[in-house]
Amino acid sequence: MFPKRYCYSAKLAITLIIIAAAHPTSSNAFKQASYVKRKVASNAVDHASTSITSFYSPQYVAKTTESFKLADLFWLQANVMAYCDNDQSAVQKLAFHRPTASLLLGYNGTSSNSSDQVLPFPTNRVQYVGVVVASGATAQDLLDCIKTTSASFVTSSTTNCNYSWTLDCDTFEPLAGRQFTTSMIMCAVSRHLSGEPVLGRDDIDDETISYLLVETSSKLYLIQKLPIDNQMHDTYQENLNRFRQEWSRRPFQYSGAVNIEIAITVVDMLQRLVSKNGEEPKDNRRIRLLDPTCGSGSFLAAAAQLWNSNNHQNESLDIVGIDSNFKCSDGASKNFCKLFGLERISEEEDSRGKRWTVSGVDPQSELPIRTAIYCGDSAELLSSKSLDGEFDCVVSNLPWNRNTFEYKQETSNCKSTEIITRIAEVVKPGKPVIVVSGSNDPALSFNAKRTFKELGFDIVGEVTIPPAGFSLPESGKKKNTVASDRQTNRNSNCVVTIVIAPR
Repeated sequence: MFPKRYCYSAKLAITLIIIAAAHPTSSNAFKQASYVKRKVASNAVDHASTSITSFYSPQYVAKTTESFKLADLFWLQANVMAYCDNDQSAVQKLAFHRPTASLLLGYNGTSSNSSDQVLPFPTNRVQYVGVVVASGATAQDLLDCIKTTSASFVTSSTTNCNYSWTLDCDTFEPLAGRQFTTSMIMCAVSRHLSGEPVLGRDDIDDETISYLLVETSSKLYLIQKLPIDNQMHDTYQENLNRFRQEWSRRPFQYSGAVNIEIAITVVDMLQRLVSKNGEEPKDNRRIRLLDPTCGSGSFLAAAAQLWNSNNHQNESLDIVGIDSNFKCSDGASKNFCKLFGLERISEEEDSRGKRWTVSGVDPQSELPIRTAIYCGDSAELLSSKSLDGEFDCVVSNLPWNRNTFEYKQETSNCKSTEIITRIAEVVKPGKPVIVVSGSNDPALSFNAKRTFKELGFDIVGEVTIPPAGFSLPESGKKKNTVASDRQTNRNSNCVVTIVIAPR
């Protein structure tokens, strides 16, 4: 199970009743829904399904933060959390809010006891999470469902018959065939809710139930919001904000560096997968992490600063980064020196090439972090097996051939394939690898997912950033036809692929 800060605690006395009521009427109906759910995610490690699901009836829903381009990455992160908790079900995409690029995610719980349910929604990536009270494909279906279930969940929701509630709404897309206004459906729903509505913010207390009417193009949901462990969330958020600020002031800025939010999310998923697939005692164990194309060191820095910030496992890190560009490897070492507040670093050269060594301390666990950055050809260094053993995890932003002129190298699609082949030779069996690459256009010679499959890796998931087909909402301004066509026809910026090494 994940740390408590990733668990959303419902009012225990009502959640089971609400869930049972929201999915009437018999256990056979629930079993049938569970069967459909398992069919959707029959492959435990291949959760990637990029389409919006309309037939799916979740028990829990969550809305991701306003991410602009990273919505699918947050969805993949939620699926990784479910996968790491040995959950065979997938987190589904129910709706997409274009103006903010936020997703509505749906999930069916695995525990018969709601107090034990761990939800795969990272607190720093969601705006709210709730349990589904009622749902319907039309407004009348929703009202009928509320009528059917209200007696059950209202009488069990509180020991006080005069409990209070609030009702708000969130529209992702207008319901197909919509013939009502938002105020009309809100009034109709409120008529079927027992208890007393709260009319002023001063009357809201810890016992007040927060209902939310969520509208999508295919279904209406009435949900009860669940509380978030704000104390743990705030602590993690403080660590994130501190790292963002420190990294923004790094001395070596590289135009081809991966977006720092991508790096933070990728490192979070990598840490979870290492913990799931680890056999050693989790406390104080040593984790070897490799980035064979480290650039300015974004992935390595995120790992060094955040690896132990969202767990209590106290794992010490042994980080190895490689880059063939001297300016990048030298710049990465300077960035690490700044990150750990060091004045100087160890620099030496041997048969493996030039190497910088930076020793620091994990800000959360206070355990040592050793970082070695090499300047050289990663494929050659890995094939020579001169990096002192195998690795527990690998992360890489593979060459795209889109660098600025100053840093452009003689790389090709074949080079990325060779790097992946060498990664397969040095990563431990059953351990995770996450790579960022250019477009996975089938017409191109290189495709990360296909290459990993050919090498026997299990595919956990893959998403594009921004989501495939994503475009900004149209404004009232006069269009720039050339720019508009370029945006419509261009490929997605990058692809994130997560795999597990063959055992």
